[in-house]
Amino acid sequence: MIRIFRCSDYVEAHLLAGLLREHGIETFLQGALLQGGLGELPAMGHLALMVDEDDQVAARKLIDAYERGELKIDEDQGE
Repeated sequence: MIRIFRCSDYVEAHLLAGLLREHGIETFLQGALLQGGLGELPAMGHLALMVDEDDQVAARKLIDAYERGELKIDEDQGE
């Protein structure tokens, strides 16, 4: 597995991991278990998304689309 993205926080890490898994890309969240050990301290920069090398290109495209805001949920979609 290779690192494709360093997450800014725990919520973003799980959001992106779920996005990748939803598209059939197996994901490992490196550093996720450190959250409990850090307690009340801000935990930033220790989470990284890992994927198989074969999925690297597809995963990078999804993350790039996320960063550009193309995957934003429209508030009117739920109606």
